[in-house]
This record gives sequence, C-alpha cells and structure tokens, in this order.
Amino acid sequence: MAASGVARLQQRVRRPATGKRDLLHRPDRGPSLCSNLNRATPDKRTMHAFRPVSATHRQAGFSLGELLATLAVAGVSLSLVVPSLDSLTRSNQRATAINELVATLHLARSEAITRNTPIVVCPSADGRACARVAWETGWIRFVDSNGDFRLDASEPVLGATSRLTGLQIRTDAFDAAFGYEPTGRVAAPNGGPGGGEFTFCAEGGSLGGQVISVSSLGRPELAERHADGREPDCSVT
Repeated sequence: MAASGVARLQQRVRRPATGKRDLLHRPDRGPSLCSNLNRATPDKRTMHAFRPVSATHRQAGFSLGELLATLAVAGVSLSLVVPSLDSLTRSNQRATAINELVATLHLARSEAITRNTPIVVCPSADGRACARVAWETGWIRFVDSNGDFRLDASEPVLGATSRLTGLQIRTDAFDAAFGYEPTGRVAAPNGGPGGGEFTFCAEGGSLGGQVISVSSLGRPELAERHADGREPDCSVT
C-alpha cells in the first residue's frame, strides 16, 4: 500500500510538467507560446526605421550667402535679357507697320487699275476722313472720283488702318496723301512727279530706320538707305 501511494504521488508531480510541455508546444493546438512570443518581438530593421533622425543626418539647404549670390546672378542675367526683349518688340512693331503700309499700297494700286478710277491713301485720325496727322496715327483708302485727294460724301472708303504704336512714319513726298492713277502710276496732291519714300523709325532710337521707296510706276520696295544713298536718320524728331 505504501508503494502504491508513492507511485500516485510521483504521477501527480509529473502531470504539471506534462501540462507545461503541452502549453508550450501542442501540435494539435497550433504554434507554441514561444513561437508566438518570438513573432511579437519587433524586427531590428523595423526598429531602426523609426529611429529619430540625428542632427548629423539632417538635409542641408541654401545658406544666406548662397541665396544672395544666386539672386545677384539672376539680376545680372535679367538686366542683359530685358534690353534684348525690348529691342525685339520694337523691331516687330516696325515690321508690322511696314507690312501694313506695303499691303495698303498694293491694294490701292490693284483697285485703281481694276476700277479704272483714282484711289487715294491718306493719314486719318478717326478712320472716316483725311487729316494732317502723322502716318502712324492711321490711314484710310478710298475712291477719289474727282481727283481732289479729299474724301467726299459720295466717295466710298475701301479700307482703314488704325493707330500703330512704337514707331514713327516720316515722308516728305506724301505728307498729305498718296494716290494711284487708273494706269497704276503714282499721283501726288501737288501734281509733281510721282515717286517718293516712307521712313520707318522705332521709338527710342535703339534701332536703325528702314525705308519704303515707291517708284513712279507705283511699286513699293523695302530698303536700308534712301534713294540718294543716305542712311535714314531716326534721331531727328
């Protein structure tokens, strides 16, 4: 009887150990407690990813001196570019005005021949009547039935050009008006010989002038010099 009591006591002592082993690892109950504890432990790489950035790893930016140097270089570059852009703008304005007047002269000559009647082009401030103003103010093209170089109520206006900015248009031969006869030849208000010149000068005097020379036959031509060889003087106002 004493032997059987000792055996039962030993069996009771071993059962907790067996239960502990079952708790730590039971194939029929999934992963063991130790494996779960290992999974819950954060990875070293994950912990490293959340480390605060130290002062030695901060991103470097521009210093005040570097920023001021950059602004100075940008200012010098702009000072060189702006005059070039201004010169380009004035050149484009002058080219636009030349194209406008040349197109008007071609149309006026073609209409004079087609209609078999005089066609006159004159400066105009309002697009409805001739005026003693500069040509860059604008001009009109009309049928001059009576040949007096003035727009009468019965004479139709064929076209008008509004003010052109950024330049001056100078002429001595066609100061008041410019006309074409039915033959296509040039006619002037003073009855003098046909032909003359228009000089185009950009405002500011930074660009040289350009000349449109109109022959007595009425054909306009663009030139860098006057017919007598002189360069256009845009400094004279």
